[in-house]
Formats: sequence, C-alpha cells, structure tokens
Amino acid sequence: MMDDRTGVKAAKVCGAFVYTLLLALLLSVQFDFYYDLNDDTMIKDIVSGAYTGQPSGYCIQMLYPLAWCIALFYKAIPTVSWYGLFLCLCQFGVVFLIAARLLSVMQSARTRFVALAVEAFLVLGLFLREFVVVQYSVTSGFCMAGALFLFLTAPRTDKPSVFFRKNLLPLLLVVMSFMIRTEVCIMLLPFLLLAGLMKWCGEERFFTVVNFRKYITLIVTALLCMTAVYSLDLVAYRGSEWASFRSFFDARTKLYDFYGIPGFEDNRDFYESIGLSRESYTLLENYNFALDESIDTWRLESIVAYQEQLAGKGGLHDTFGFVSRNSVREALWKYRAQLWDNRSFASAAVIVMYLMYGILCVVPARGKQCAGGVLKILCVMAVRSVLWLYLCMVDRVLDRVTTPLLVMELVMLVSFFIDDFPRKESGAAFRKVKTLTGVLCIAGVLAVLTANQWEVQDEYGRRAAADARWNAMMDYCRKNGNNYYVIDVYSSTSYQGAPYSEKMFTDVDNSYKNFDLCGGWAANSPIARQKLERYRFRDIQGALCSGRTGRQAKAYFVVNVDKDLGWLIQYYAKRGITIELRRTDQIRTEAQEPAFDVYELVRK
Repeated sequence: MMDDRTGVKAAKVCGAFVYTLLLALLLSVQFDFYYDLNDDTMIKDIVSGAYTGQPSGYCIQMLYPLAWCIALFYKAIPTVSWYGLFLCLCQFGVVFLIAARLLSVMQSARTRFVALAVEAFLVLGLFLREFVVVQYSVTSGFCMAGALFLFLTAPRTDKPSVFFRKNLLPLLLVVMSFMIRTEVCIMLLPFLLLAGLMKWCGEERFFTVVNFRKYITLIVTALLCMTAVYSLDLVAYRGSEWASFRSFFDARTKLYDFYGIPGFEDNRDFYESIGLSRESYTLLENYNFALDESIDTWRLESIVAYQEQLAGKGGLHDTFGFVSRNSVREALWKYRAQLWDNRSFASAAVIVMYLMYGILCVVPARGKQCAGGVLKILCVMAVRSVLWLYLCMVDRVLDRVTTPLLVMELVMLVSFFIDDFPRKESGAAFRKVKTLTGVLCIAGVLAVLTANQWEVQDEYGRRAAADARWNAMMDYCRKNGNNYYVIDVYSSTSYQGAPYSEKMFTDVDNSYKNFDLCGGWAANSPIARQKLERYRFRDIQGALCSGRTGRQAKAYFVVNVDKDLGWLIQYYAKRGITIELRRTDQIRTEAQEPAFDVYELVRK
C-alpha cells in the first residue's frame, strides 16, 4: 500500500516537472530572457566578475551569503550565466512546486487539468513579462507567493513534527526571498502572517499546546533563519569602508527614492551651510554625484534631515512622525485610481478573483463557513489596503514593487478558493452561475493572453533598438580596452522608454568591463574604488581630466549624442580647473546610427 502511494506521489511530481519544463521551453522558444533593468545587470556584473575582474559577493542589493554562493559558481565556470539561471530557476521552481501541490490536492483528473490550465494562464498571460523580462525584486515576490500557496494548501495535521516537515519548503522559500530582496520580503510578510493566523483559527481548538508548538515553532524558526543570514551579511560588510558606504547608500536611497532633492534656489542658505555649491547640486540632480567626492555621507544625511525638518511646510508631509511625499488624503486618491487601473491585467484579475470567491464560495455557504469567508475577504482587503496606501504615501507605486503585492493577493485568494469551494453541487441555480462564470473566465483568459503577447512583443521591439545602442557601446569599450570610460548616468538608463539591459543567455560575456557609471547605487562603494584603482585613478574627477602618462590609462566621458555638457565645464571651473570638451569619437550601431558621443576632457 505504501509503495502504491509512493508511486502515485512520484508520478505527480514527475508530471509537475514535465509541465513546468514544457512551459519553460515554450517561453524560451518564443522569447529571449532579459534582465529587466541596469540594476539587475549591475548585480550580475559584480557577482560574475565583469565589474572588478573578480567574482564578488559584495553586490550590495542581495544579502552576502546568497551573492557569495553565486559568485562561487562564476569562479568555477565563468562562461555560464549563473545569476540569470538562478533567477529563472527560482521563478520556474515556484511554478513547479505549485503544480505539484495542485496535482496533490485535486481529487479528479478534470479538476487537475483545470488547475494546471489556470496556472499556465498566470504564467503565459498575466505574468508573461515577469517571466521573460526578469527583475530580482519580482523574483523575491514570486518566492513569497510560492511559500504562501504551499502553506495555505498544506494538509492539516495535529503532530507538530509532521506540520513542521510539511511546511519546510515554504520556510525555505521565505528565507530565499529574504536573501534575494530583503525589502520585498518584509513588505509581503503581513500576507504570510495573516495566512498563518487564518490557518490557526481554522483549527478545531485555538488555545492548545499542540497548536502553539506547531505555529510558534515555525514562526520562530523562520525568524532565526532570517536573523542568521542577515547577521552573516552584517559580518561580511563590517569593515570600516563598507560600513561607511552602507550609511551613504541608505541616505542616498532616502533622498532619491523617498524624499526627493529640495530645490537649490529656495534653499540656498541651507546648501551653503553644508558647503554644497550650485555646481555640485547639479550633480545630485543629474545623478552624476560620483564625480564629486565632497558629496559624502554627512552631506546626504544632512539633506535628508533637512527634508524631514521641512515636512509639513514644503513638498513632504508629516503624518504622526512618518515623513512621506503624499498626505493620507492624496494617497487615498492615488489608491482609488490604482483600484480602477484599466492598464493592469493583474489588478483586474485580483478583482475577478474576489468576485469569484464571493459568488462561488461565500454565497452558497451557511453559518460559520459563510462568516469565515466574509472575514477572509475583509482581512485580505485590509492588509492590501494598508500596504498600497503606504506605497502611495511614499510615492513608490512601481511595477517591480506592486507586481509582488498583486501576485501575493491573487495567490492567497486562489488558495482560499481551493479550500472553500463547495465539493457538492448546490442546486441548478448554482450550476448555472458556475457555468456562466467559467465561460466569462475563458473569454477573459483569451483576451488577456492575446493582449499580453502583443505588449511583450512590442516591448521586445523597443528593447532590440535599445540593445543595438548599448551593445555598440560595450563593443567599443572592449575594442579600446586600454582606456577607461565614465558614462553619464541618464545616458545609460534607457532609449525611447526601453531600459538598457542585457539578455540572460544570449551572447554571454562575463569578461571585465572597462567602463562604469558616474553615479548609481554602486557609486562610491569599495568595489567602485577598486575598479578605479585597477587603472591607478584616485577618483573620477581626477581621472577624467588627467592626461595619459606612460602606460596609464586615459579616461573618457560617454554621453548621449549632442547632449549639453555645460554643467560639466562649470563644475570643473568651480574647482579652479579650466577644461575643454573635445569629442574624440562617436559610437554608432551596426546600422550606422549615432548612439553615444565620447569626450576627452583637456585642461587649458
């Protein structure tokens, strides 16, 4: 008997594996996999060794233990795109785990087919872009969503040891999410805690020693694991240079991502009090702050503190000590607009799922079951509303932030639907409603699949145009390997709305890159200084205006074609250095379209 059960379980696992493999092959045949943003390519460059010449776990955004492990693979086989492979394995691994669980919990062949078809719709329809244009924050969200689904659909048991063993995979997924993108994991934890509370409340008796052992043990273990990997990260970055940079990084994040930079003319007295000139302020505006070594941690923290002091008087708002860009009232209006965002298929799918759960699960139920369903809906809506209001208040309603929220909410509602759907027919009226709902869902699925295919294809066309320019720039730098190139930050972000990035598995080249941005989140870090030291440069400011002496490299400035660089001349003039900008070359695509200008800074 045990052998039969083992064989059936193995068959379901194999079926889930084949199903996931087919989805992955279908996507790989139809699309190339991209890193979404230059943030992702920067992480890849650091862990692969393309940034400094040696694979490093100090990629700043991910926790060090995970980045260190990925760097080890690059040290072993440098030609493989390990970071891209890791992100894809995480995302398709979650698809596999969910498919295996669906095959396990569904009782008939028909319901299993429907369940796998729904999952395929989520992958090929709603979240097609996220699976082929991969962003590490979204990958972290997928891991959390997988943990949520596996936890909510795990079979009930009264034995604490069995309960812990059955929830080991969700635990590992949470820890993985925490290491990939800590902020996303923490943002999504309220959904997971709500799921735990609801499952605990679903036990026959709440206050029992067994239940406390089951749930508290799982929570404590998760917290201990996250504390352990975070502690390892702190130990890795404990050096004085890294500790100073982390403070700089936090201040920079607050300033750019949450508070914004106060205008110079209206706040001239403040800027003069911290020794920041108009020319240096311009570098903060155009993100080329790495050019000026005086823009240090103290000055960034001073600007942040100044913004907090002005909260309620200027552009920022102070709500009970919480500083944000939008007031609660403004956030409510933004949240209302997001609810009816007709451009987001995922938002529409969440609304449809609320309606389906209410019509097919709550309405036919009676007594405590009906009340429990209503309570679930209210609790999920409360959690999602608080999180969305927070994002609206801090003005961080970005796709890479909101997509994990929508995925978590959708997965939680689907889990409730699986658990609470009536197993017996509830009359002719219910059967008609169920049939009508199914027909409408099929029509919606076909519409979304078609629309999303067109959207992704359109984005691929725009990315191809951006790729042609970015690849031409990288090829130019490789051909001139004895030189060093500093790229204007806003010239390195996107072209006609398509971000500059790279394909994951096509033309993989992890060799050293002899260029860097003049700002960004890795600027002024120890690894950025290590990159400069490779060419015996002390800083970017000195590198750009230093002539070639002996075998020392020459540094050039790269910008978009015909971009005004008056701010660069004024910055050096403020420091008593008169320069002339001499365009030495122009980088062109294979179609001979101008892409970037290359400038030499010549002292007069």
